Amino acid sequence: RTGYSKYWPDAVKYLGTAERGEGAVPKLHFPGLHPDAAKWLAEARRIKAVGIDTASIDYGQSTMYETHRILYERDIPAFENMTNLDRLPARGALIVALPMKIKGGSGAPLRAIAILPAR
Repeated sequence: RTGYSKYWPDAVKYLGTAERGEGAVPKLHFPGLHPDAAKWLAEARRIKAVGIDTASIDYGQSTMYETHRILYERDIPAFENMTNLDRLPARGALIVALPMKIKGGSGAPLRAIAILPAR
């Protein structure tokens, strides 16, 4: 969790710019998951999925999408634009992610719920 979900829906705070399209990419400014961290999570922790509270799992100005490729080559989905991650415990929550089925799509809106551990 980066804390960026608190900036939604203010595009300038959330994305770094209100502009749209390819010309806006150099102006995007938000954190992402570093490719080395993605490799470590995949290999050492054997994660099944990863979520982030920013617009992309890669950092804002990324054009190579290294983190996307590292995860997807290992069949690990990335859930973007999540919220309320600060309400999850550091360990023990079960995340159930239910994407809308879109034929031929590379992504979809997602309904994610957390089942919290007993206290």
